[in-house]
Amino acid sequence: MTTLPPRTTSPSPAQPELSAPAADWSPACVVFDCDGILMDTEANWARVQRAVAQRHGLAYTDAMERAMMGWSAADVATAIADAAGADRAMVHADVLRTEEETLTGQIVPLPGALETVREFAQRLPVAVASNSTRTILGLKLEQAGFAPHLSTWVSSEDVVRGKPAPDIYAEAVRRLGFAPAEALAVEDSAVGASSAVAAGLVVVAVPSVPDGDPVPAHHRVASLTDPAFRALVARWLG
Repeated sequence: MTTLPPRTTSPSPAQPELSAPAADWSPACVVFDCDGILMDTEANWARVQRAVAQRHGLAYTDAMERAMMGWSAADVATAIADAAGADRAMVHADVLRTEEETLTGQIVPLPGALETVREFAQRLPVAVASNSTRTILGLKLEQAGFAPHLSTWVSSEDVVRGKPAPDIYAEAVRRLGFAPAEALAVEDSAVGASSAVAAGLVVVAVPSVPDGDPVPAHHRVASLTDPAFRALVARWLG
């Protein structure tokens, strides 16, 4: 069985820590990542990738799971199609179909996620920026109860380039009506955080893979219920 090779879409692990913004800085809007931040769907996404890769005769290793964390469906389909010599459109359709089929009963908000989004939304415009497709992202946000608290959400299909390019975060902030430097991003992956940093947002990292690529961030916390994060929220919202 052929091993699916890694692609070079992830940022370098040598990313430095970023200086925190000025003590009096506070966000005018907030943009959350979806998978791994708001809901526990990363494991399901890995199952989707594994199933599609194996259907095309490719081995999917734990290392590949870590490397492909945060990738869009389009990037995953391209990697599998290239490695298997398969038609990219066919593989892409397979990825989307498999993800939709396996999402049933798998959409579980992470601890503190719904409460945090609701708390910010009571004071500031809130968006979601995700490498998911438009249909899948809407499905997840509706089923998990986040949609009523969001001003907008941006999928990989709404921009030219998905994460780690800055397009998704730039579009989310544009829709909310603010400059990137006024916006806070909450991310769990190196791919997503690099996207937000490149777009000019202040980033809080909540790394979901301890041995994954370093996640560039201005602030780093263990979870959305971490007292360190709660202290930041209290300071920003007053």
